[in-house]
Amino acid sequence: MGTGSKSSHASYAVGPTTASEADDVVAEAPAQPMSDEEIQAKAELLVAMNLMEEIADPPFAIDFEDMVPTDPVERYDLFVGQVEQAQEAIEKMKAAGASDEEIEAHTKALKAQTLAYLNSLDEDDLREIAEAKGFEHPALVGLSGKGQHPLVHWLDPAYPGGIPSKEKIQAAALNRYQQLLAGETVGGMTLADLHELEGTEPPVSNGSWSATPEEAKAAGGALTGTLKTYYNAAKYKGGAAHAEALKSMLAAEHKVATIDCPELGEDLDKAKAQAKLMVDQALTHNQLWTTDVKSLVAEAVASGELTETQANHLTPRELVALMRSTTPESEANSLTELADKRKQQLADLDAAFTTHSAVAPGDGEPLKLPPAGDPQAPQAIAAWAKNAGELKDLQHEAHGWYIKSQQSLGDDPFAEHPGADAAKYVKPDSLTHDFNAWAKGQKLADLRTVAGEMGMDNNATATRAHVQQYIAAAFNPKYDQQSIEEKVSATSAKKDAAKMSKAAAVAAPAGKPGGELASDAAVQVLASKLPANATATAAAASGKPAAPAVPKPTKTPKPGSFNANIHALMAKVQHAKATSQDVPARVDAKEVAGWTFGPGTKATNLGGTYAKTVHAAPDGSQWLFKADHNHGGALGHTEAAASHILSLGGVPAVPVYPHKQADGTAGSIQPMLQGAKPFTSSPSQWTQSQVDAVVESHVGSWFVGEHDGHQDNWLETSSGGLVQIDRGQAFKHFGLDKLSVDYAPSGGGGFTPVHQKLYQSALGGGLAKGVKINPAAAHPVIKKFESMPDAQLRSVLHSTAHEGAKAGVAWVPQMRSRAAKALKIPQSQVTHAQVANAFLDHAVERKNNLRQNFADFFVKQLGLSSGASLKHGGGS
Repeated sequence: MGTGSKSSHASYAVGPTTASEADDVVAEAPAQPMSDEEIQAKAELLVAMNLMEEIADPPFAIDFEDMVPTDPVERYDLFVGQVEQAQEAIEKMKAAGASDEEIEAHTKALKAQTLAYLNSLDEDDLREIAEAKGFEHPALVGLSGKGQHPLVHWLDPAYPGGIPSKEKIQAAALNRYQQLLAGETVGGMTLADLHELEGTEPPVSNGSWSATPEEAKAAGGALTGTLKTYYNAAKYKGGAAHAEALKSMLAAEHKVATIDCPELGEDLDKAKAQAKLMVDQALTHNQLWTTDVKSLVAEAVASGELTETQANHLTPRELVALMRSTTPESEANSLTELADKRKQQLADLDAAFTTHSAVAPGDGEPLKLPPAGDPQAPQAIAAWAKNAGELKDLQHEAHGWYIKSQQSLGDDPFAEHPGADAAKYVKPDSLTHDFNAWAKGQKLADLRTVAGEMGMDNNATATRAHVQQYIAAAFNPKYDQQSIEEKVSATSAKKDAAKMSKAAAVAAPAGKPGGELASDAAVQVLASKLPANATATAAAASGKPAAPAVPKPTKTPKPGSFNANIHALMAKVQHAKATSQDVPARVDAKEVAGWTFGPGTKATNLGGTYAKTVHAAPDGSQWLFKADHNHGGALGHTEAAASHILSLGGVPAVPVYPHKQADGTAGSIQPMLQGAKPFTSSPSQWTQSQVDAVVESHVGSWFVGEHDGHQDNWLETSSGGLVQIDRGQAFKHFGLDKLSVDYAPSGGGGFTPVHQKLYQSALGGGLAKGVKINPAAAHPVIKKFESMPDAQLRSVLHSTAHEGAKAGVAWVPQMRSRAAKALKIPQSQVTHAQVANAFLDHAVERKNNLRQNFADFFVKQLGLSSGASLKHGGGS
C-alpha cells in the first residue's frame, strides 16, 4: 500500500484472522464481543500503523503520487501525521470501552514504531529535521556519538513537545552555544566551525545584525513607514493606536541603529544619524502621555530592559529616551541616576509628610504643637518648622514629574505617596495663619527661644512679630530670616542711638544748647554711663573756676550686663571698620589684567617660599608680584581664587589676581598693606575682637584648605584691624587635611598657625581675663559661605582646578585617587578633567559641611557646648 492520503481515512471491516495473519495484529483482541465504534477505531489504528511502516521503509511505488518523499523533513511530517492518526484511534478505542491492558499494549507498540523510525535516520537527517522544527543549534547535541542520539527523543512524536526531558536537550545546546560565544570550544568546534556547519553567519558584537545593502535599505524604508504611521496616530488617533505606533517606530529605529553592513561604509553611519534625527523630531513634535508608554514600559520591565525604579520615577519622554538604543550612554546613565534620586526624594517626601501631618492635620484643625515653654519644646517646634519647609520643597520638586510617572495610572495614584497629592501640599500662607493662631497663646520669651534654636542671633531683642515671622520663614518664602535679623538689629541700633543722644545731652556743656558731641565722646559716655565732664559742668553753672578734675578709675562692666554688651559690640564694630577701611577693595580681575605695572624691585625683606618683587600700579600704589616658576601660573590662580572666596564669605583678605609679566613669567599680584605692623604673638594680649577675628579667619582657612597662617602671615592694620596674608598654600593639602587643634602640616614652632595657638592657649587658660572663644563668631562667615551657590563656587575655582590638574600641583594625587574610586577605573586612566572635577566636587562638599564640621570641632575638641547651636544656624 502506498502512502497516498486517499486511503488514510478509509474504513475497514475487521474479521477473524488466520494464524498466518496474526503477526499483523497490533494487539490481542479481547474475548468479549466488540462494539461497532471499537471495531472502527481498531481499523483506523491498523491503517495508521501500516502507513507509518511504509513511510519508514517505503516499498516500490508504481504511481508517482504513491511515492514517499525523499526529503527527510517532508517524510518526517508524513510520519508524524500518521502517528497523530494512531493516537486519535487509540483514544477512540478507549472511549469505546477497550480495556486498559489493550490500550497500554497499543500505546507501547506505537512508541516502539516511532523509536524504530527515528533511530533509522542518520545524524544529518536528525539535525535537518530538528532545525526545521525550531531546535536551536542541533549540531551541539549528540557530540559523544554514544548511545541513542538526543534528537531522537526530542523529535519523537509519541511524546508531548513541552516535557522536561525534551527541554533539557534544547537547554544543553544553548548552554554550549554560550560557551562558544565566550571563546571556548565544544566537542572540538569553535563558534566559526559551528556556523560554517549550520551555513549561518556568526553574530556581530554590540547587538548588531549582519545585513546586505538591500536589507539595510529595506530597514530604512520600514522606519520611514513607521514614522508616517506615528505622526498620523499621534495627531489624529491617540490612545492604543498612538502606543502601538510608538512601539513600532522605536523597534524600527533600533533595527536601523544595529545594522552591520561593511559594504555601505560611511554612508551607513550617515543613515543611522539621519534615522535618529527623524525619530528625535517625531518625539519632540508630538505629545507623549503616560498611557502611550504603559505597555512598552511593562514589556521592558518584564524583559529586564528597565528596572521598577526607572519605570516608576521617570516621565514618558525620559522612559522612551532610556529605552532607545540610540540614546548616548552618558544620557542613559544620567536618567538612571535621576530615577534613583527621585526614588529617594519620594521616600524623603513620605517621611516629611508623615511628620508634618501629625502636627498639621489640615481641614481647619489647629496645629498640634506643644506649648513653647515645655522642656524640649523649642527644639521640637524648630524641627517641625524646618520639616514643613523641606516638605514644601520636596512637594514642589515632585510636582513636575510624579503625575507623569507610571505611578499615576492607578485608581488611587497617591495611595502610597499621599504627600505628593496637590490637595495636601504645604500652603505657606495658610500654614503661617495657623502658626500665628497657635503663637498668640505662647509667651514671647518662649518664642524667642524657638527662634534662637533656629539660628536667630539677636532673638533676645526681637519683637513678637519679628520672632513669628522668623520661624515662619522656614516654610513661607515671603519672609527672609536674614532680612528679619537685619530689621531687629536696625531697631536695636535706633534704640541704642536714642540712649546715646540722651546721655550726650546730659554730658553737653551748659550754655551751648544744641551743641553736638563728638563721636569719640559719645562712645566714652555710652561706655561709662557717666558724664565725662560733670565736674566742669557744675563749675560753669555756678560761675566759679572749676577745680582740677580728679580722674576716676574706669569701672569694668559686669559680664553679660547691658554696658558690657555695648562695650563688646562697639569694639567689634570698630575692629571690623578698621580692618575694612585698611584692606584694599577688590576690583574686577579683567581690569587689573589690563594694567601696566612698573619695573619691579626685589622684596628682600619679605619672607615666604617664592621670589617676590614690588611694582608700581598705574595709580602709584605699591603691588607685590609672586612668581610661579614651577607650575606655570597655576599657583597664581590658586591664591587669587582663595582670596576671592574669602572675600565672598566676609573674611578679610588682601585681593590677589593671576598675573603674567611682560617676559612671560606667570604668578600672582596683589596690593600691599600700607602702615601695617606684625600682630602680637602673645595670645594673653589678644582682645576679644581679635580672638573673634581669628575664629572667623579660621573658618575661611579651613574652607580653602590653607594651613600656613603662622605669626608672620598676620598683620595688624594701621587703624587696628587684623588680616591674614599670603594664602599661597591654599588647597595644598586638600582632601588630606584635618580640622583639628593639632593639625599643622607646615610644622610647629614659628610655623604654628595662629588659630592653633589661640585654641591651645584657650585650653590652657592662657587668654586674657574675660576673653574667650565664642563659637558664635564663626556663624556669620559660615552663613555667607553656605549662601554661595555651588555653581558660583565651581566657577570661581574653575581655573584653579583645571590649571592645577594640568600642572600637577600638590593636591592632584589625592584628587586623582578620589576620581578613580568614584569612576571605578584605574588611576592611570583618570584624565586631567576628571581630576579637576574631583577637586571641584570636594570643594562643594567642604562648603556644604562647614556648619556640621565646626559645630563638632568646637564641641568635641574644645569642649564648648555652645558650639552645638551652630548646627541649628546660630551660636551663643
